[in-house]
Amino acid sequence: MVATRHHPQPFPDPATPKATARSEASPSASSPQSDDSATVSSTSRKRRAKRTTNSKTATPSIHLYSHKVPPLLVIWLFVSLPLVIWDTGYIALRPHSMPGGKYHSPIWKLYALYGTVDYVYGWPAWNGHVGFTAAQASLNAVETAMYIYYFIAIYRNASGNLLSAPSIQGFFLGEDENSVRGPGVAKAVLYLFSAAVMTFSKTVLYWLNEYFSGFANIGHNSAYNLVFLWLIPNGLWLVFPAYIMYLLGAEILDAMDGSHAAKEE
Repeated sequence: MVATRHHPQPFPDPATPKATARSEASPSASSPQSDDSATVSSTSRKRRAKRTTNSKTATPSIHLYSHKVPPLLVIWLFVSLPLVIWDTGYIALRPHSMPGGKYHSPIWKLYALYGTVDYVYGWPAWNGHVGFTAAQASLNAVETAMYIYYFIAIYRNASGNLLSAPSIQGFFLGEDENSVRGPGVAKAVLYLFSAAVMTFSKTVLYWLNEYFSGFANIGHNSAYNLVFLWLIPNGLWLVFPAYIMYLLGAEILDAMDGSHAAKEE
């Protein structure tokens, strides 16, 4: 009986130090994506560091917004503000400020005539408990506060005479020499624009109230009284707020477009 002997396959050669070194090599050395990730991370760190540096070196005392102040705007506010305060005081103190009241003369003596022209300010509205008069006076108080804030901010930062204008165009639209910049100026311009919108809208509402009520409060007037004692005085509070809205709206848009272009550069 012949015994057969199975010969096993030859053993593999022992690992050499060179092969071991290759198998233990770092994955980052064999993957190009790792190099890209490291580059992106480094770039991100540099950008964050740059932003941090810029934020630390930025000086909040630099005010980029520049506001041109037309002399006509200043004159209108000088004239209109005392009148609005006077008007609001008359409404707030009714009936004591009305004819026969203890505060009527001499401060609000002229309202004895105007109350017969516009019943909103006269006894018919007071006796009828009409709320529109006091409601619009409440808005007067808000607008006046915003106008005063504008005045304070502008005069605090003005470096010259705001009433001087070397040209007719400068009188209406302002001059670069009269530009004002500084703390609170941009906010003051926003307040003034908002107050002008409020004044214009409120006056339009005042007129529409008469139209849709069949001119209940002014329809009794003669043509002369209606034109010179109601249309022209009240019309000023349409013309000048519209002028302010146009003026400041253009200025704000220019500033916004300039800021956008600077960011894109």
